[in-house]
Amino acid sequence: MLYNSALEIIGNTPLIKLNRVCNKYNLDGEIYAKVEFYAPGLSKKDRIAKYIIEKAIKEGKLKEGQTVIEQTSGNTGIGLALVCALTNHPFIAVMSKGNSIERVKMIESFGGKVVLVDKVIQGEGVFKEDMEAVERKYNELIKEFDAFPVGQFYNEDNLWAHYHTTAEEIIKDVNDLDFFVDYVGTGGSFVGVSKRLKEHNGCKCYKVVPDNHKHIIQGGGYFKDIPFEDDGLCDGEIAVSSQEAIKWMKELALVEGLYGGISSGANLKAAVEVLEKNPGSKVVMLINDVALKYISSNY
Repeated sequence: MLYNSALEIIGNTPLIKLNRVCNKYNLDGEIYAKVEFYAPGLSKKDRIAKYIIEKAIKEGKLKEGQTVIEQTSGNTGIGLALVCALTNHPFIAVMSKGNSIERVKMIESFGGKVVLVDKVIQGEGVFKEDMEAVERKYNELIKEFDAFPVGQFYNEDNLWAHYHTTAEEIIKDVNDLDFFVDYVGTGGSFVGVSKRLKEHNGCKCYKVVPDNHKHIIQGGGYFKDIPFEDDGLCDGEIAVSSQEAIKWMKELALVEGLYGGISSGANLKAAVEVLEKNPGSKVVMLINDVALKYISSNY
């Protein structure tokens, strides 16, 4: 197919049935994985970047040539960098030094500027205190550059991007899902997809979270409140350890040939757990990004 811009290939990602994992572990049921690294920025965050920026331009909230700024663990920054490059807006990403260098390099490759903030809590991973330091720097730079703040942690367009695109694509491909599991960062994909699936057929939805505050599953587990979350959407939480996430990330690659990142491994662990407890069910999960973004982490 012919496209006029990389913006046009954001969304409509493949949904793959993980037959080999189910067979290997003798699971009674089906797991479906939405492969979000098919996006040009290699993650699900391209969806919210496109949705938020295009809407802000249309509504006149983002002025011509105005700088866009966001606090990010990397994937949203990558998505925004490429969308801003194609819409002629300078972009600044504010990140913790605890995030992988590959994400920094990708943002810079799309023309974005990266401001790295020192970690507060030492050790591998990005913790709540680190994110609070990032947010303080982010708020300073909004004023300094008179920038348009994306605010993915507070901007409800984050969830509506997934409500209108990710969820609708899932329903189109598999109409009768029983469960949805999703690793929670901002909560945008969990809330947006869950909201639409609940409306569709009452699908049960489980948050995937780290099992403790000191973890290495980047892109989430910040133990922050999600301002736009609706408690009625969540049927429970599934805690996954860093070691389990890494194990299942590797299984995703070795067994299914899908090179997903660490949070995708956490999602697969949760999906397997749901099937073990609910035989005969259909579970959907997201492969949030690609493991190439974590090569330097030696996971």
